[in-house]
Amino acid sequence: MSRKFSAYLSLVICIISVVMLIALLFSFPSFFKWIVDMNSSVKTGQDGTVKIVSIAFYIASPFVAAALYMMIRLILNVLHDKVFIDQNVCYIRFISYCSYAVALISAVFTYYYKSMAFVAFIMAVVGTMLRVAKNVMQSAVEMRRENDLTI
Repeated sequence: MSRKFSAYLSLVICIISVVMLIALLFSFPSFFKWIVDMNSSVKTGQDGTVKIVSIAFYIASPFVAAALYMMIRLILNVLHDKVFIDQNVCYIRFISYCSYAVALISAVFTYYYKSMAFVAFIMAVVGTMLRVAKNVMQSAVEMRRENDLTI
């Protein structure tokens, strides 16, 4: 698979994710209630769960939207052959901060809904992986800068 095709595919997935996020902003409580109703044999206490998870979703959604925006900007830079630049390092750093913010929000709401611990864990792992990728990218930018000076 070529690099350009992969970048375009990533861009399409990010755009679809933005559309899904916008749709969920208008329908999340009813969507989540539908999921809970489908998967639960016990019907008591679900309204409180839906409210708690909906609040967590609406608090976390600006961070998700910002991360998606930064991912789109990062992919567009890659498509324009601007790979090893400081701007991309900033984008990856910002996306990792957004991941940690969602992890923190999810961890707080774990007190009310235990399954949020899974979301918190996954987002913390994603944030850590992004920090590692940011450090690698930052080293590559510095190496490119040194090579540009020696030539």
